[in-house]
Amino acid sequence: MKRIFYILGLAAIGITSCGKLEESPQAFISPENFYQTRSDAIAAVTAAYAPLRNNGFVTRNFAILGEITTDNMFPLPNNNDRVQLDNYVHTPQNGILRETWTTFYQGISYANFVIDKVPDIDMDAALRDRLVAEGKFLRAFYYYHLVRLFGDLPLVNTALASLDKLTYPKRSPATGIYAQIVADLKDAEAVLPPSYTGADQGRATKGAAKAFLASVYLTTKQYQLAADKAAEVMAPGAGYGLWTNLTDIFDIKNEFGKENIFDVQFVSGPGGQGGNLIAFFAQENNSVGGRGFGSFQPTQELYDAFDDADLRKTVWFSKGTDNKYYCNKWIDADAKTENQSDNNWPLMRYAEVVLIFAEAYNEVNAPTDGNPAYLAVNSIRGRANLPALSGLSQDQLRKAIWQERRFELAFEGQRWFDLVRTGTLVTTLSAKGTVNIKDFHVLFPVPQFEIDLNQNLKPQNTGYPQ
Repeated sequence: MKRIFYILGLAAIGITSCGKLEESPQAFISPENFYQTRSDAIAAVTAAYAPLRNNGFVTRNFAILGEITTDNMFPLPNNNDRVQLDNYVHTPQNGILRETWTTFYQGISYANFVIDKVPDIDMDAALRDRLVAEGKFLRAFYYYHLVRLFGDLPLVNTALASLDKLTYPKRSPATGIYAQIVADLKDAEAVLPPSYTGADQGRATKGAAKAFLASVYLTTKQYQLAADKAAEVMAPGAGYGLWTNLTDIFDIKNEFGKENIFDVQFVSGPGGQGGNLIAFFAQENNSVGGRGFGSFQPTQELYDAFDDADLRKTVWFSKGTDNKYYCNKWIDADAKTENQSDNNWPLMRYAEVVLIFAEAYNEVNAPTDGNPAYLAVNSIRGRANLPALSGLSQDQLRKAIWQERRFELAFEGQRWFDLVRTGTLVTTLSAKGTVNIKDFHVLFPVPQFEIDLNQNLKPQNTGYPQ
């Protein structure tokens, strides 16, 4: 899919977020006039992928909300929205929160049109079914990200029929959102292929649907279901596995390799589809990718937490000329100018599935040495040159797996969700000096811009200005 251009201007897609419902489009092609051909169907699905890469410029909001809000990273103090989030003094006016809400509801809207309109197009049935399954997968992904950030959400699962059908939806309980996510992922899993070739590489697969189902089950504490679904992804015939060498994981030549389950796609060159991940993580004014920004910097505490024998400490960090450490996961030696990087942003790696399995299995089974939970987490540790775990209580193994998630998935936008999911956000960050954090910070506020346009989004999340 790297060679598919992201079509952002499909006029047939009416709403972009709840807040946008009040706006009058400058141009509008009715769905009846657009959804006619095979090409229309493919274009509509391609558009539904676009919000993944537009979650902040070159996906940076994944890192901001998932890492800068934690003990893993902190921002360069040149952006007030990021500094607010880092210090837990953010408000409903925060632009990063508004951007994420709006962008992902745009994605939900795009997916709804695919799900509602593509089935009526006269085209190859197998392709049509696959495209609809991709729409369901993407809708599930956008809702999964949003519900963990904001809690109760407007559940919009049908396409906008016409401009005179505009509505102002209320927020549905998070339990209902999760039910929709699971239903969509199950539908997608049943239809999506195990892999693609050529220009279609990077699209959602059966394995991706299974992996996100496992993640959803872990988040909702359905541990047996999480372990079972992760085990399906880990089965020998599923096609996934761990690279032996850490350097292979993020090597561009392996971007569709055995450890990549679902990524945000970027392609280098003059076509405007390149990324700039390494520039955000690199030292400020570093020559990488034209110029490093120094926007996202690892905490010294994270670096020090890695065992000196851990190869990840050597491979995934680099020391700048300022004697500070920087993330070294995404490197594209061919990117000489800004926004020319070919690096993808990982949304689900096989290593995460292995750790999902380890944690979920441990929750429902006694931690006997050598059992599947131990084997799973030790496969991650072994690659990093760390000794195998053994002889732990269930709680000790649980916390060891959580720690492996922190180390293995560092900088990939997972840390905040893990701290919230495990009930350790406030205690962990308070102990490390985040003085403003409170219990209500396990959710972010609904963007005030959206509430101003749709009063049905009230009440605001607890703890924030009403």
